[in-house]
Amino acid sequence: MRTCCRGMLIFVLSIFILPLSDAATAKKPNIRFVEQGGVKYLYLRDIAAFYGMRYSPGAKEAVLSSQYSTIAFTFQSREFTLNGVKVYAGFPLRKSGDEYLLASLDLSKILDPVMRIGTLPRRQVRHVVIDPGHGGKDVGAICGEHREKDINLQVALRLGRKLQQQGYKVSYTRSKDEFITLAERPQLAARVKADLFISLHCNSAAASVSGIEVFAATPQQTPATGASKVEKTACPADKYCKENAYFSFYTQKKLLEKTRATDRGVRRKRFYVIRELSCPGVLVEMGFISNAGERTRLLQVSRQEQIADAIVEAVNLYRNSSAPLVPGK
Repeated sequence: MRTCCRGMLIFVLSIFILPLSDAATAKKPNIRFVEQGGVKYLYLRDIAAFYGMRYSPGAKEAVLSSQYSTIAFTFQSREFTLNGVKVYAGFPLRKSGDEYLLASLDLSKILDPVMRIGTLPRRQVRHVVIDPGHGGKDVGAICGEHREKDINLQVALRLGRKLQQQGYKVSYTRSKDEFITLAERPQLAARVKADLFISLHCNSAAASVSGIEVFAATPQQTPATGASKVEKTACPADKYCKENAYFSFYTQKKLLEKTRATDRGVRRKRFYVIRELSCPGVLVEMGFISNAGERTRLLQVSRQEQIADAIVEAVNLYRNSSAPLVPGK
């Protein structure tokens, strides 16, 4: 293990904006870092101090807490919870001696954009593209007579109507049962100059598995959720890592609040439709069509309305949090 120079990291963090204190006068604490296996890790104790949070380390876990947020990490696990929502980091929590370590990229690409909305790029969110997964000859997951493509479209149309009622312009990659290639979906978003892209899907696995998960594109130099190989090449979605981290987290949070479904977490994977985007975007797995109970609920208008309402709330949060600053306010 090699201890690294701290100067550059302190400079990078010092340009961020503290949301819960006076950024002009607040003293930025030093954040120490080390390298393990070619990955830069930060001292979790110092991250807690940077955020002004209490640090409570245990034998196998560490908790950062304040009146605003609670973040719970587990040693050697990539899974952590932020305000009760499961999130997957790129790298597991490690130790240097008795000190817990969090990968620097997990702080900058996943955690910090949610913790401090001042780090989000300022942009207008007016035009949303909704992508009902599959369609036409591509039926998606099947269980008996029920087809994923149909549920995806039903929820998409409900979501679109609700967003339009909120004043958004809405475009669909498909608004009927037709086949659309993967490449055409992000291309449409680029063509209409979308500000946000939402791809809707249903999951399929063993009959006992249930729950909701939201995916953002895997950032460069990190591995996808469930994988160990680092994504070394850049992709178009890398430009929107911060926005994707924020929007994916709050989409999952709002979906859980509305549906009370099992939390399968905020995940990272380079699905084509979100990897190739020219705007922020997420892929939502709304539930498992292979699970009898969840399939029944997904077919119900009430559950489809809950899902649509939750996503609308997440879109509104993202729009408000990323809105351009008004001079004098």
